Amino acid sequence: MARRGLTYTQVINGLKVLLPVTALALLSTMFLFARSVTPTSQIPFAKIELEERASEQRITSPFFAGQTVGNHNVRVTARSARPDQENASLSHVEGMQANVEFQDGQTLSLSAETGQINSLSLEAELSGGARAEASNGYSIQTDAITLNLNEGTAKSDTKVTGFGPAGAFEAGAMELTYDEDAPDGRFLFTNGVKLVYTPQSP
Repeated sequence: MARRGLTYTQVINGLKVLLPVTALALLSTMFLFARSVTPTSQIPFAKIELEERASEQRITSPFFAGQTVGNHNVRVTARSARPDQENASLSHVEGMQANVEFQDGQTLSLSAETGQINSLSLEAELSGGARAEASNGYSIQTDAITLNLNEGTAKSDTKVTGFGPAGAFEAGAMELTYDEDAPDGRFLFTNGVKLVYTPQSP
């Protein structure tokens, strides 16, 4: 019994010395690794960029995804977005991409360098040179396109140019609409339409 008590006492006394020494060694190791880390690996953004993001409340890689009333899938992404200072429902975006997938499998892709998204009216306005590419063969360029995220419709009141299944065209306005004859949408060009017809190869 006395020998077992002596061993127990020795173990306790040994731990009293060993544990603090081990903790000190671990703490020293932590400081060693902390000193070896470079500042750039600790802070991925430059100070000026952090200040700009804080002042502008900028968000990187935002996205919106949902379905229209006609059950078409809509997805909008951007490189960055920042809220409007006066209108809480408005966001200014850069590098906007919008995609509409129709029920029949057809797709419409919109892109622009700048734009705005209104969360109240559920509209995305692509500006600064907008481009539309449809899987049915249409390629359209214009200054601005407004996409209704709730209905899936799109329109442009500025001059549009592009190519389609019939050839090159030019118009003063463009609209993507839906009706009973075209449940998955069709383009309607108005205001002085010019078409250079390209005959299909036999």
